[in-house]
Amino acid sequence: MQDNPITSLKSAAYRIRRYALQMGAVQGQGYIGQALGMADILAVAYRHALNYRAADPKWEGRDRFLLSHGHYAIALYAALLEAGIVPEAELDSYGSDDSRLPMSGMATYTPGMEMSGGSLGQGLIIAVGMALGLRQKNNKAFVYNSM
Repeated sequence: MQDNPITSLKSAAYRIRRYALQMGAVQGQGYIGQALGMADILAVAYRHALNYRAADPKWEGRDRFLLSHGHYAIALYAALLEAGIVPEAELDSYGSDDSRLPMSGMATYTPGMEMSGGSLGQGLIIAVGMALGLRQKNNKAFVYNSM
């Protein structure tokens, strides 16, 4: 018997929230409210909408998910943990020196993070450029941007 898709998404969103709370407890801070609010969106994105390979986060055919508001990185990290892109063993390193999970999202550090966030809204321009570049390469991947 297959899992009910709604139940599966609710369970994924619950785990994303739990991961975010665990990471917030590591540093005693983080944008927890944002992570709790984004969990449902991220669960649908990573369990239903996005085409990706957890073992190969740089796979050319992957869909891209850009987090324009980089200070929400804790939410995306939790989703990347849920998706199996970032190992759960790294959860306790959140925000620590030399962590692949810095407090603000850094694409050069974190597998699955497509852009380093900063100014709110900059992700829209990056997403458009990324989508146009993919089209030029005849790559059928989708680009999603969360603002």
